Amino acid sequence: MDTSRATTVESASRLVGRSAALATTGAALADAVAGAGGLMLVAGEPGIGKSAVLTEQTRLAVAAGVLVLRGVGWEGAGAPPYWLWTQVLRGLPGDVPGGPATPFDRAPIRSGAETAEARFRLFDTVRARFAAAGPLLVVLDDLQWADDESLRLLEFLRRGLAAERVLLLGAYRDGDAGPVLSGLAGSAPVVPLVGLDVAGVTALMAAVAGRLPDADLAAAVHRRCGGNPFFVRELTRLMVARGTWSVAGATGSRALPDGVRDTLRMRLARLSQACVGLLEVAAVAASDVAPVLLREVGPEDADTIAELLEEAGRARVLTMTDNGWRFSHDLYRETVLAQVSAARRAALHGAVGRALQVLSAGGTDPAAVGGAARLAAHFVAAGSATADDALRWSVRAAHEATARLGHDDAARHYTTALGLLRDVAADPADRVELLLGLAAARDRAGDPDATREAYLRAAALARRSSDPAALGEAALGIAALGSRSGTADPVGVGLLEETAELLATGQHDALRSRVLAELSRALRHGGSEPDPQRAVSAADEAVALARAAADPAALAHALLARHDVVWAAGAAAMRLPVLVEMAAAAREAGNDDLVAEAVLLRAGALIEQGDPAGAVELARYTRLADRLGHARGRWGALSRRATLAQLSGQIDEAVAASTEALRLGEAIGLPDRMGVFATLRASLAAIGGELPSLSDLMPAADPLWPAYPLLQAFGHVYGHELDDAARAIRGFSVSAVPEQYDLEFVAIAAVAFAAVGSTAQREWCYDALVPHAGLHVVVGGCAAYHGAVDHHLGMLAAALGRTADARDRLSAAVTLHDRLGAAAWADLSRSALASLAQSNPSSHVFRLVGGMWRLSFEGREVHLPDAKGLRDIATLLAVPDQPVHVHVLLGHEGPATGADPVLDRRAVAEFRARLGELDAEIEDASRCHDAHRAGQARGERDALLSELQAASGLGGRTRRLGDETERARKTVTARIRDTLRRIAKVHPELAEHLSVAVHTGTTCCYAPAERHRWHL
Repeated sequence: MDTSRATTVESASRLVGRSAALATTGAALADAVAGAGGLMLVAGEPGIGKSAVLTEQTRLAVAAGVLVLRGVGWEGAGAPPYWLWTQVLRGLPGDVPGGPATPFDRAPIRSGAETAEARFRLFDTVRARFAAAGPLLVVLDDLQWADDESLRLLEFLRRGLAAERVLLLGAYRDGDAGPVLSGLAGSAPVVPLVGLDVAGVTALMAAVAGRLPDADLAAAVHRRCGGNPFFVRELTRLMVARGTWSVAGATGSRALPDGVRDTLRMRLARLSQACVGLLEVAAVAASDVAPVLLREVGPEDADTIAELLEEAGRARVLTMTDNGWRFSHDLYRETVLAQVSAARRAALHGAVGRALQVLSAGGTDPAAVGGAARLAAHFVAAGSATADDALRWSVRAAHEATARLGHDDAARHYTTALGLLRDVAADPADRVELLLGLAAARDRAGDPDATREAYLRAAALARRSSDPAALGEAALGIAALGSRSGTADPVGVGLLEETAELLATGQHDALRSRVLAELSRALRHGGSEPDPQRAVSAADEAVALARAAADPAALAHALLARHDVVWAAGAAAMRLPVLVEMAAAAREAGNDDLVAEAVLLRAGALIEQGDPAGAVELARYTRLADRLGHARGRWGALSRRATLAQLSGQIDEAVAASTEALRLGEAIGLPDRMGVFATLRASLAAIGGELPSLSDLMPAADPLWPAYPLLQAFGHVYGHELDDAARAIRGFSVSAVPEQYDLEFVAIAAVAFAAVGSTAQREWCYDALVPHAGLHVVVGGCAAYHGAVDHHLGMLAAALGRTADARDRLSAAVTLHDRLGAAAWADLSRSALASLAQSNPSSHVFRLVGGMWRLSFEGREVHLPDAKGLRDIATLLAVPDQPVHVHVLLGHEGPATGADPVLDRRAVAEFRARLGELDAEIEDASRCHDAHRAGQARGERDALLSELQAASGLGGRTRRLGDETERARKTVTARIRDTLRRIAKVHPELAEHLSVAVHTGTTCCYAPAERHRWHL
């Protein structure tokens, strides 16, 4: 803490000159109690009064009935990860879900394959506990000493609790803030505390001394102390003790702030040598003074220790707390340590470490802040004489940090242990083991570059030590880092190849199988392998070795590799048997992740074949992925729920799920997060989704960059910017279309080429797709869906003038889409068929075809989803120059007159009878998996219910027409205007014509300046 814990008589003096700061924190707490929580920080130099503001705000919050939890940063080494939050969470009442135990107390040690997802889950658990405890004030002092993981959790809570009844109120020394804390302070409101003015110094001196200083003395103290409340208090106390209550007494020593050290040293000099010696032990051990530890290192007599502690307490060097004694201010501890020679300090660290070992063995470790990390810190500080102990405890501290999800701390302890090996005679295998542990810790901490560097160091040492098993672990670790599809890693591939050769001794069949499986997949997905047979051979050998070793886990990995090497468009029949065996091996091995992966890949193969069971399997995968219990599985479930929503034409649901998946993927550092998001959002454009900006989805370094013009054209086509689309692919070579194991880019090319491509481009694309007629375009492991191949063939055939072929292909596409349940794509194919049937290109079209409106005007055609406003306009187009009452547009037989009921009894009875028929039809269509028929029935049912509701007043009374005419006029006018705005986005010319020709009011009319012929 940066101020002493003063007595009651001084409590008022702490807040001299701090009313504005307290008003700011109080307003933030009031906002939080009202549901607008967040983070506020109080910053300043040591002694400026930060803790005083926090203490007073705590008092006010308690008086107002707000629950207050408190945590304090730990300055020295040895504190466990998240110690700040461990203190806070232990204060939760037992009736709060999850309290009082903390998630840090019971976090298990994680496997080397886990990444930052566990940290994400931990953070969200803490957020949920705080949200459940509101209204809540969380006071966090000395944040400058909190570990980076605690600060990252604070940043997570700042955002996650913004709409909760929780205020996070922290204080820190702004001069000691590290990069993480500085970044946090840049995103949160900060209350900066500065020195007191002369009036404030006068009031503070009077409160401490009990007498009012004159103006000259107060000004002198203000000049010397810079208004720092701690320095003012310390100098005032010294003047009172020395009887020098004058300007000379205030200015006789060296100037502050350097002079405050002299003040502290003078106070220490008043203590006995035995007391100073005891304080030296306490300063080396911790800020909290534990008598039982002092007895192990210093005087053995408990009475003597108690007397010396009381002596330090009377001098205000120590202060009594609920848990014992602690230094009144950290500057006291710093001053004591500064007076200890380096040799004595090292000796004391060794003595404290050995004492903690003795106490720990007896189960009486006096400090709840430490464990292995604390022991390691002392033995490291003790120097080479305790190198063996330092090494042993550093490794144990790394394991403890991993168990608490403090992966940055674990990496630091592994790094320390590696440095200590220079002072300890050790086998090279020990260094390899530590490097592998360091790499795993960095991987979990979400630092892929540092992880890769550590694995490469481990690989180099394992190579020199002729340790193929360790080399295999390093190679698999690098492979597990992953990369975006289509990118090659020659170093990683080379290491896998080297390891596979070294393991060819028959002693490590299961490990060699894993290495060969990863090598096969790296070659297959790298995108630049000149000899595909290498990947096939590696996969086959991996399967044979796994079978020979009777290792189901290795076999599951090997079968995944075999699946990937045969993965190509149209190869679903070959892939399905491999996936069945892979799932069985994964279940036998107890590997739930690989079981879910097999289900996902099987879903993709079935959808490619047009089998409705594929969607069922995809839904099953999302459930399995959710149950995996980690964030990567959650990402898989979210991203594939987006694909399921896309299949059924639910654009909003697909957009929401894909956006949430992207956010989660960014949080846990998944390499392919943007690729999966981009392909899903691009494919949604076909059925009415908004295409994101390509510049946000594809940086210039992307392996797919050569296809950027094609993607630009694709976006322009769905944005109805055909001139721009044509410019984008003018001169584009089909050789730049990426060759993948799916048809994604060929389908994208089909859209662009059919709309604005050359004859040669269209013919190339048609020839590339025709071998896959009857199949569907599935991207990767169900990342997205691009419709039936026959749809794209039909569009290309129409663009090539092959009308009969186009009609046949599009008719087949309708059937294929209907069978799969891809309703929106079925509507697209039906709409394209209807366009072919129009023989008079000069006529205008405003027609509903298969749930989509086909709008053609002045030679340009667009399509829009069904909407009531479109139906209103179509009604008006059917009777040009004739007024139509708004009630007719709302479904009534004629305009309202007098105060007649909106619906008579007979009409209500007929409505209700029809509702019963529609309920039965919906149930029957659902049993038959006929999504299109069910959707139409639901639409009619919703419309009928809307009419019945409109006809009923308060309490179910019949509503009168005369009361509804104005409301009906507003409703119809609003939906026609909204529809015109939607049309303007895709067909400005048609929207302009209709805006002039369509008149709204109690009666509406289509009255164009010149007559147009409409096909309705």
